[in-house]
Amino acid sequence: MQPSLSSAMRRMINTKLQPTRVKYVAPKDQIQMWRIVRGDEVFITSGKEKGKTGTVKKVLRSLNSLLITDRNMVTKHIRPQPEDPTNTTKIQIEAPIHVSNVSLIDPQTRQPVRTHYRAIVDDKTGKSERKRFVVGTEVEVPKPKADIKKYKLERVDSPKDTPASLAREVTFIPDINVPPFPSSSILAELSNPYSKYH
Repeated sequence: MQPSLSSAMRRMINTKLQPTRVKYVAPKDQIQMWRIVRGDEVFITSGKEKGKTGTVKKVLRSLNSLLITDRNMVTKHIRPQPEDPTNTTKIQIEAPIHVSNVSLIDPQTRQPVRTHYRAIVDDKTGKSERKRFVVGTEVEVPKPKADIKKYKLERVDSPKDTPASLAREVTFIPDINVPPFPSSSILAELSNPYSKYH
């Protein structure tokens, strides 16, 4: 019998983007130190996509699985969407592949390899940093750099934005004769007359 997913787990897994039957992974069985990150190029070692390579699109840490771009495609049936002009009810999405079924690709030999982390001390700063290396060699497997262009959006003013001239205008001038807090009569009106501290 498959255990039921917690509400937090259900929120993390979008049912429209994932197969309905998702294997549950207990927290004690989840991988603590991941050697594969988003953007890595991996080689699929088993399954129906065996022998193919692909780029990691998403790491599903709670399921010990990966989504690889255009690999392990499945058909998902959805309700017709009113805003969709084609009125399609079938879409192709990537299904998760377990992390044990993939391996990283060596950047030099372009072959699947096993990796491990090694602590490297920087000579200038003296700080220790964990880096990925191919097992048994000195070949470093660098982590992919994030696509910064994707996150930098150009600023476009909308009609609801406050103009810069109004934002710079000084509308409050403090006066030393006016106390910053409400007057004592307002505080007395708001306080509880039946309190023992009144």
